[in-house]
Amino acid sequence: MTILQTFIKSLYSAVYVGRFRFKGIGKSIGYIFFLMIAASIPAAISLTLSITGGINQLESALTHDDMPDFTISGGDIQAGDSSFVDITDERSRRIIFDPGGTLSQSERTHIKEQDEVTAFLEDEFVLNTGMEQRSFAYRMAEGFTIPKKDMTSLIQGADGLLFLFIPVTILLMYLFNTALKFIGICFLSVYGLIIRKRSPVPLSYRQIWIICAYAVTMPTILLTLINLFPGRLPDYQQNILYWFIAFVWLAVVYSRLPVPKKKRQQ
Repeated sequence: MTILQTFIKSLYSAVYVGRFRFKGIGKSIGYIFFLMIAASIPAAISLTLSITGGINQLESALTHDDMPDFTISGGDIQAGDSSFVDITDERSRRIIFDPGGTLSQSERTHIKEQDEVTAFLEDEFVLNTGMEQRSFAYRMAEGFTIPKKDMTSLIQGADGLLFLFIPVTILLMYLFNTALKFIGICFLSVYGLIIRKRSPVPLSYRQIWIICAYAVTMPTILLTLINLFPGRLPDYQQNILYWFIAFVWLAVVYSRLPVPKKKRQQ
């Protein structure tokens, strides 16, 4: 059975997950690396689009003809002309410049919820690319003086670095998530030891660990698919859902293990 066939079977078949206990430990470890590659693809695409889209959107705002000069210094934004500016670029993305605090709190909240908006507010910078919304308080740069021209040069120079930064970030993210997955499998295997009596056949810890390595396929891919849709669940809810599915699925796998013939005759 190929690794792709193993992946597909692990998604839905408790019987096959149980049979995989006879696979070698090396193949099971290799499978986890394959699983995490599959699970990381949507996140890698989303990260790439988010970073490139955010940089392009910020560059468009900074280089717009109607964007006033400003300087971020001492935790505040300072501009010679503090009048309110609300403009739209050539791609219909909204650009707001409000160093004087003209907007009310409700208007600021509404702006943050809008798609594709770049806002330089009185005390924070807001960037919403439609895929992700980020805000940065100017006080985070306290102690630095950042003129608009320097920020523009930095953003324009970042385009060339993205070809290096994005792959390295994706690789680090993949390695980190894979390491967490191995830790999670070890934790799940402890639960497997606790409920080992539910199994109709004796299982060694090695076999339990291997079963858990394949049993995490379903919750891992399910959470990956859920994150593709709008309205992302909070992390703690994702963790609760993941472990609930993993625990239940492992118990189902145990119950589907073949009963020895001697026990059947009795």
